[in-house]
Amino acid sequence: AAVQAPAAPSGGGASHLNLERIYYMTEASAGEYDVPPAFATPSVPLPGYPSWPLGVPTPGTSCTGSCPTPEQPSRFGADCECVHTITYHWSIDNKSLIYAGGHCHAPSCLDISLYRNDTGTPQLLCRQATKYGAGDVKHDKFDEADFVALPPCLWEGEGLDPAPWLGPKTPMVSVKRNRNTRLGHFGEMASWQMRGIPFPAHRAQLADRKAAVVARS
Repeated sequence: AAVQAPAAPSGGGASHLNLERIYYMTEASAGEYDVPPAFATPSVPLPGYPSWPLGVPTPGTSCTGSCPTPEQPSRFGADCECVHTITYHWSIDNKSLIYAGGHCHAPSCLDISLYRNDTGTPQLLCRQATKYGAGDVKHDKFDEADFVALPPCLWEGEGLDPAPWLGPKTPMVSVKRNRNTRLGHFGEMASWQMRGIPFPAHRAQLADRKAAVVARS
């Protein structure tokens, strides 16, 4: 039997809204970037920093615990943990965010965070942290053991927060972190793949209600 096409929405209103693509790279339009290891190794040139001194954290790296020092360049205590961080600033004009998906590469990616900064105090909009599967495939077939996921941020919908409205030239900040205690990572990415609508989301809700009233009348 022939498949019948769905009926057009009554009342002349659209059934959905176009979500415009919004794309920015924390790596400043480089496409990819290299995360250096936290410390140079004796007799092994450090890519990009061939003369980097021993026992000194590489650019963008911060460490805690018993880590190498210029006096003890080979010290790596069990509690030594290092993180490499990059940041990027840009602005967004007149968008309600509906979806934000940060893109980075496992296994060194820790998290990627998106802030608005129109008040001078950055306000967190979205933070995506790596989530490891527990292996409970009986109840969730996608919960593979140690499988790494990076769940996106969503707004506007049942059980979700209202979409943030980003007005003219809203300052944005992205912060991306990778673990690099002993190893670096070539070809890392830190982009934001987002979708939004060019007006406050509540206007869309009002339009939907108006269309529903027209359809019932």
